[in-house]
Amino acid sequence: MGSPILNRTETDSLITPNRIEVRLRGIIDQDQEIQSYISSDTHLFFPKGIYVINNFITISNVTNLKISGEPGTVFTSNQNKIITISGEINNLQIEGIAFKSTKVSAVDDAEGLIFIANYGDNDRMDGLKIQNCRFSIPNSQANGIKLVSEGTNSSAKNISITYNKFENIGRMAVEFQNHNTLIAPRFSDFEISYNYFYNVGTIQLGPAPACVSVSGHSLNGKINYNKFYDMHMESSKYIYYGIENAGTIGLETIGNYMQSSTYGFTGLLASGPLKKSWLIKDNVFELSGGKTADKNKIRGMELCNLDNFSVTGNTISTDGMAIMLVNCTSGKITNNKIKVKSGNAIYLRAGCTKNVITRNDIDASLGTDNGVVLFDGSETSHNVVSLNKLLKTGRRPGSYVNVNGANNNK
Repeated sequence: MGSPILNRTETDSLITPNRIEVRLRGIIDQDQEIQSYISSDTHLFFPKGIYVINNFITISNVTNLKISGEPGTVFTSNQNKIITISGEINNLQIEGIAFKSTKVSAVDDAEGLIFIANYGDNDRMDGLKIQNCRFSIPNSQANGIKLVSEGTNSSAKNISITYNKFENIGRMAVEFQNHNTLIAPRFSDFEISYNYFYNVGTIQLGPAPACVSVSGHSLNGKINYNKFYDMHMESSKYIYYGIENAGTIGLETIGNYMQSSTYGFTGLLASGPLKKSWLIKDNVFELSGGKTADKNKIRGMELCNLDNFSVTGNTISTDGMAIMLVNCTSGKITNNKIKVKSGNAIYLRAGCTKNVITRNDIDASLGTDNGVVLFDGSETSHNVVSLNKLLKTGRRPGSYVNVNGANNNK
C-alpha cells in the first residue's frame, strides 16, 4: 500500500494528554486515515493544509474528543457531508477548521457538512461545541450544520455553535430539527451566538427557508450577537428568514444585526406550534433589499403562535413591514425604534390578544396612508397601546386602526 497518508505524532502528555498531530502527505482521500484516529480521550490536531474527505468521517459513541485546526486547515469534499455525529456523545469539540464542499446539486438535502444524527432510539448527547470554523457549500441545497433529534428517547443538550463563519451556503446555515413536536423536547440548553452569516440560501428552492432554524419542541436556547448579511432569498418564491423559532420554549435573541442591500429577507420568524417566553432584545434590522420587487417579503419580524414574549430595545428599518403578529398573546412591545417604507409598522391579526404596545418611536411617514398600528379581525381584541410616538404619511400624527371587526384595542 506504500507509505501512510498521515503521520501520527504524539506530543508531551504533560502538556496536552493524548494529543495527536495529524500531518498531511499527498492530495488524495484522507478520510480513512482520519477515521482510524477517532476515539475517546483524544485531541486530533490538523496543521494547515487541504484534507480531502470524500467519504464522510463518522464520530460515534465517544467521550472527550477534540478535533482542531489552525488558520489554513481545510476539510474539502465533493459531497454534502464531511462529518457525521451519532450515538452516545459526551464532550465533543470541533474547532478551527474550514469545511468546504464542491458538490453541485439542485436536490433538496436535509443534512449538512457537519450532520448531527441524534435519532437513534436512545441516543444521548451532552456537550457539543463547534467554534471558530468556516462553512461553504454554495452549489448544493444542503446545510452548513444540521442537527436532527427525533429518536424515541434521544436527547441533545449543552450544544454550542459560536464564532463561526457561514459564507455562500446553498440551503440553511444552521438547522436544528425535531418534528416529533408534541412528544418531548429533544434538544435543550443550546447556544448559536457570535457567528457571521453571508449570502446563505444561494440555491434554496423549498418553503420556509431560514439562515438559522430551530424547529420543534425544545427548551432554553440563546441566539445572540450574530451578524447576518444579504440572505439570498431571490432564489426562492418563498420568504427567506434570518432566524426561525418553530417551537423553542425559553428562547432569547439578543444583539443580532441583520442587513440587506441587495436581496431582501425577513429577520425573525416565529412559526409552528405555540411557543412561550421569547425575549427579543436590542437587535438591529436594516432590511432594504434593492433587488427585491416584492417588499412584502421584507419584514423585521413575523411572530406567530407566541405567548408571553418581549420585544424591546430593537431598531427596525425596513422597506416593508416592521412587526407582524399572528395569534400572539400577552406580549410586550416596548421601547423600539421603527421606520418603514411600505405597509404598516405593526400589524396584529388572527387572534392577537392582551398584548401591550408602549413607548415605541414609530415612523411610517414614507409608507401608504393607512395608519401606523393596524388591528385586523374580530378575534384581535383587548390589546393595549399607549405612549407611542406615531408618524404617518407626510409626517402627520399616526393612528391606531381597527378593521374587519377588531375591537377593544386602545
